[in-house]
Amino acid sequence: MKARIVTVLTLLAMTSTSLSGIAQTTPNAPDAQGDYYRNDTPVQGTAPRPLMAGSLWQVVAAELNCRQEPGSDQTVVRQYRQGAVLQVEVYRGGSDEVLLNAKDTTGKPWMPVRGKRSADRCYVRANQRYIQPVTE
Repeated sequence: MKARIVTVLTLLAMTSTSLSGIAQTTPNAPDAQGDYYRNDTPVQGTAPRPLMAGSLWQVVAAELNCRQEPGSDQTVVRQYRQGAVLQVEVYRGGSDEVLLNAKDTTGKPWMPVRGKRSADRCYVRANQRYIQPVTE
């Protein structure tokens, strides 16, 4: 009986350890600084072929600059207001889509936002102070 209890407790400890590891690798979970390094969300937008549907993110800041390239020193090409829903770009990488965000020279992640045309793409700072994943 004692051996059975020890086995059950050991299995529970192993399960909770592996589950906590899974929770920490949730694709759209921010890191300790609030940064998002991946751009996938449970809710996808729509896109005409051959584009893939991009993930949807909502602006939570009062106003958010979208820049020509990743980096706070880059030219602002568009601004979004709080509540705007952004569809982020998904790139093809071999047989899989690439969901990692670009980084600026300091290593901070920036999310590529689709415009009406592919040439209209711009980048927003991928941090929970500015954007949050759309979940429903």
